[in-house]
Amino acid sequence: MSPPLHTTLALCFISLLLLLGANAVTEPELRSLLEFRKGIRDEASNQRISWSATSSLTDPSTCPENWSGISCDAETGSIVAINLDRLGLSGELKFSTLTGLTSLRNLTLSGNNFSGRVVPSLGAISSLQRLDLSDNGFYGPIPGRISDLWNLNYLNLSVNKFAGGFPGGFRNLQQLRSLDLRGNEFWGDVGEIFAELRNVEFVDLSSNRFHGGFLALSIDNVSSISNTLRHLNLSHNALNGGFFGGESIGSFKSLEVVDLENNQINGELPSFGSQPGLKILKLARNELFGTVPEELLQSSIPLRELDLSQNGFTGSISEINSTTLTLLNLSSNGLSGELPSSFKSCLVIDLSRNTFSGDVSVVGKWEATPEFLDLSSNNLSGALPNFTTAFSRLSVLSIRNNSVSGGLPSLWDDSGASQFSVIDLSSNKFSGSIPQSFFAFASLRSLNLSMNSLEGPIPSRGSRASELMAISSDPQMELLDLSTNSLTGALPGDIGTMERIRVLNVANNELSGELPIELNKLTSLEFLDLSNNDFNGQIPEKLPSGMARFNVSYNDLSGTIPENLRSYPHSSFYPGNSKLRLPGGTPLGSSNGVLAVHEKAHDHRWRLSIKIAIIVASVGAAVMVLVVLFVYHRTQLKDFHVRNQATNRDTKFGRSSRPSFLNFTSNAEHQSSSLSFSNDHLLTANSRWLSGIPGSEPEITEQALPATSIPNLLDDYPATSGRKSSPGGSPLSSPRFSDQPVMLDVYSPDRLAGELFFLDVSLKLTAEELSRAPAEVLGRSSHGTLYKATLDNGHMLTVKWLRVGLVRHKKDFAKEAKKIGSLKHPNIVPLRAYYWGPREQERLLLSDYMGGESLAMHLYETTPRRYSPMSFTQRLKVAVQVAQCLLYLHDRAMPHGNLKPTNIILTSPENTVRITDYCIHRLMSSSGVAEQILNMSALGYSAPELASASKPVPTLKSDVYAFGVILMELLTRRSAGDIISGQSGAVDLTDWVRLCDQEGRRMDCIDRDIAGGEEFSKAMEDALAIAIRCIASVNERPNISQVLDLLSSLSS
Repeated sequence: MSPPLHTTLALCFISLLLLLGANAVTEPELRSLLEFRKGIRDEASNQRISWSATSSLTDPSTCPENWSGISCDAETGSIVAINLDRLGLSGELKFSTLTGLTSLRNLTLSGNNFSGRVVPSLGAISSLQRLDLSDNGFYGPIPGRISDLWNLNYLNLSVNKFAGGFPGGFRNLQQLRSLDLRGNEFWGDVGEIFAELRNVEFVDLSSNRFHGGFLALSIDNVSSISNTLRHLNLSHNALNGGFFGGESIGSFKSLEVVDLENNQINGELPSFGSQPGLKILKLARNELFGTVPEELLQSSIPLRELDLSQNGFTGSISEINSTTLTLLNLSSNGLSGELPSSFKSCLVIDLSRNTFSGDVSVVGKWEATPEFLDLSSNNLSGALPNFTTAFSRLSVLSIRNNSVSGGLPSLWDDSGASQFSVIDLSSNKFSGSIPQSFFAFASLRSLNLSMNSLEGPIPSRGSRASELMAISSDPQMELLDLSTNSLTGALPGDIGTMERIRVLNVANNELSGELPIELNKLTSLEFLDLSNNDFNGQIPEKLPSGMARFNVSYNDLSGTIPENLRSYPHSSFYPGNSKLRLPGGTPLGSSNGVLAVHEKAHDHRWRLSIKIAIIVASVGAAVMVLVVLFVYHRTQLKDFHVRNQATNRDTKFGRSSRPSFLNFTSNAEHQSSSLSFSNDHLLTANSRWLSGIPGSEPEITEQALPATSIPNLLDDYPATSGRKSSPGGSPLSSPRFSDQPVMLDVYSPDRLAGELFFLDVSLKLTAEELSRAPAEVLGRSSHGTLYKATLDNGHMLTVKWLRVGLVRHKKDFAKEAKKIGSLKHPNIVPLRAYYWGPREQERLLLSDYMGGESLAMHLYETTPRRYSPMSFTQRLKVAVQVAQCLLYLHDRAMPHGNLKPTNIILTSPENTVRITDYCIHRLMSSSGVAEQILNMSALGYSAPELASASKPVPTLKSDVYAFGVILMELLTRRSAGDIISGQSGAVDLTDWVRLCDQEGRRMDCIDRDIAGGEEFSKAMEDALAIAIRCIASVNERPNISQVLDLLSSLSS
C-alpha cells in the first residue's frame, strides 16, 4: 500500500532542507576567514585583501567563491582551499584564526612576503592534505603538533626563516609523500630524521644545518622509505659522516635523484650495485676519496648527471661507456693516468684540475660530441686534434694550464658552421701563428691564448670575416687575451668592430706601431692592458674613462695624456713612455706617482716645511745616536764577560760549536741546548708568539745562525739549491713515489738506524748522511722540534722531529705521508721525505730549507724594524695567495688544519707566499689532533664548532675560519691573541672587529699604516667584510672558492 500523498511531500521537503543545509558554508568558517584576512595586505596598494564582509554577500550561507583564492567543496559547501600563491601579499599572519576551517584541505601561501609563527593549534586542522608556506618570511620552530596532521601528503616550508630542531613525530605522517624544508635554519642528525620518515617520495632538506652521516644506517633504519624514496636533496648542510654503505644504498630501488653536494661527507664510495632508476648523483665539494666506482661510468646505471668534483678521488679512468650521461664533472680531484680511451656520450665534460697526463689527442677518438669540454690544469701534452669532425657541437673549450704544443688547430671547417663561444688555450706551449679563422666567427665571446709561444701578427678580421658574419654582423667578442706571447706587427684597426669587448689584453708581446684610432669605438671596455710592447705615437683621445684597469706602461708612447685618462695612477703609464707628457709639457716622469699638477706657491710652502722637518729630525737623531752608543758600550762590556765564561765552560765539557744532527737531538724530549725554544719563548707578552723577533727569543751562542727567519715544517718550493722538487714537470704534477725504503743498518749510538722513505726521487741522501749533518734548532711547536740540517754537499733541509706518542701507526702514517707528498703547488712547500726509526721517538719529516720571514714577523716585528710596513696592496696579495693555496688543498679535500701567520712564509723580493705545516693532523693520533686544535684555539685560530665536537678534526670550513682571522690580522695589524680594550670592555680581535662592523665604523679597525689614504678605503672595508663572513657560523661561512673570488675582485 503506497503512503499518502501528503506524507510523501513532507519527506521530500525535509530532504530538500537537509540538502540545502549541507551545501551551506557555516558562520564560524566565514568568521575564521575574515579574522585571517586582517593580517593580509596587498603590497601594491597597501590595502587589505579584497575579501568582503559577510554582510556584502548575497547569501551569507553560500560559499564565497568570488573571494580570491577561496574554494569550497561541491557537495558540502565547506571551505576546502585557500590558495594565495604569488599574489604580492604581505603581513603578519595569525594561523590560530584558521582553526574554525575544519574541512580545509589545501593551505597555499607560497611566494609572498608573509611573516609570523606556525602555532601548535594548526595541528587541529586534521583535514589538511597540502600545506605550502614556501618563499616567505615565516620564522620560529616547527611545532610538534604538526605530526597531528595525519592526512598531510604535501609539506613545503622552504625558503623561510624557520629555525630549530627537526620535530619528532613525523612517523605519524604516513600519508606524507613530499617534504621540502630547504633554505631555513633547521638542524638535527640526518640518521634520526631518516628513521622518522615513512613512505615519503620527495625529500629536500638542503641549505640547513643538518649534521651526521649515513654510514651507520642499517637496512632496518631505512626500510620504511627505501621502496618509495625517489628524490633526496641534503646539499649545503654540515653532514660530516660517511656515505651510505653498500647494503643500505642498494636497498633504495626507486632512487632517481641524490644531491649531497657541499657538505663534509667523508670516506670511500661503496659499490652502487643495481640502481635502475638513478638519473642524477651530485656529491661535489665533500671530503670523499678513493676510486670512482666503475658502475657509475657504465650503462648499468642510467645516470644523466654525475658530479663528483672537489673531492679527493684518486686512481685512473680507462673507459666511460655510459650512453645516458649528459653531464660529467670530475674536476678538482686527484685523478691520474691518461685520459679515458673511449667516451660514449656526454654533452658537458669537466675533467679539469686533476693530474691526468699523456697525449691530449686521444679526445679525437671519443664518440661523445660534447658542447662543453674542460681539460684545464692537468699534465696533458701532445698536439690538439682537428675539432671540425669530432666536436661539431662544441661551444666551450678550455685546455689551459697544460703542456700541449704544436700549432693552433683548425677549430671549424670552411663553412664557418661552428658553435664556439669560449676558447681558452692559455698557459700551454703552442707555437706558430694565430689562424685567421679564430677572428672570423661572430659567435665567439671569449678567446684566451695567453702565455704561449705564438708568433707573427694578430690576424685581421678581413673580408672572410664579413662573409662568415653575413647572418650576424654584430661580433660577440667580450674577452680577448693574447698576452705573454711573441706576437709582432701592429694592433689591427678592425679591432674597433668588436664593440662589445670588455677585456682586451695584449701585454708582454713585441707589438709595434701606433695605437689604432678605432680603439675609441670600444665603449664597453673595462680592462685594457697594452703594456710591455713597442707601441709609439699618441694615446687615442676617446678611450672610455670608466675602465677598472688601464695600462700602457713599458712602451714608447708620446704626446699628451688625454684628459679622460688622467685619473689613472702613475703606474698605468710609467715606466717607459719617456715622451708622454702632462698638459703644459710636464714629463710624466716628473710626477710623484699621481697625475696632478701642483701650484707653485703650494710647492714652495711644502718644500720649506720639509727643510724645517729635516733640521729638527737631524738634531734629534744626533742626540739619540749618543745615547745608543753609550748603552751599547756598557752592554758590550757585560756581554764580553758572559761570553768568556760560556766559552770556557763549553771548552771544559768538550762541546762542539757545530753539533751534528743526532748529537743535537739524541734526547728530543729533554732539550737543554741554549738554541732550543720552549713554548713560552714562542709567546710574547702580548701573545704574538713569534720566534725570531728580537727580544722574544732566548739568548743564542755565537756559533748559531741568527734567528733571522722562521722556516717551518714544509719549506720553500723550489729548493734554494736550485734542484726542482719535481724535475721536468709542472708544479702541479704528481710526483713519482719511491715505495721502497732505504734500509740502513747502522747501529752506532750516534747514527740513525731505520727507514728513510723518499716522496720525491730528486732528493738523494742516506740516513747516515742525515745523522752526521750539523744542525741548528729553529723552534718548537705542539708537533715537536724543528731543525735546520746542512748536508755534506751544502744542501740544507728543515727536519721536524715529531714528539713521542703523537703519530699514527706506521701503515696509516705512510699512507697519509704519501698523500701529503703528492701535493705540488708553487706556493706550497713540498714534503720531500720522512724517516721512521726503530724507536718510538724517531719520527722525522724532511723538506727543503729556505730562508724567509713569516707573515707574523712582517706584521708584528718590534724595533728595530728590518722591514717597511706592508702596503694594503701587498697585504691583499698575500691574502689572495694564501686563499689560492687553500683552494688547491680544498679541491683535494685536504684541510690545512694548522693555518696561522707563523706557517705563512714570505720570500724576497716580492713577498711571495709559501705555506707550511699543512695537513700534519693526518699523520697524528686522535689525541695529537685534539692537542693541535687546542693549541690553535689558545692562539685564536680554531673555529668554534671544533670546541664542541666530541672528536674534533680540522675541516675545510675551519680552515676558512682561520683564514678569516688572518685576514683580520692583515688589515688591523693586531694579533689574534690580543685583548683589546674599549667602551664595551676587553674583547679579542674577532669580537672587536664584529663590534666595529655593527657600529658602522670598520675603518677604525684598519691599521693606521694603510688607512691614511682614501684610494683603497672602500676595498679595505670590503676586505674586512669578507673576513667577517669567514668567521660566521659554520653554515653561513663561505667556502674558500667563494672567498677567493671575492678577494680577487678587490685586487683586480
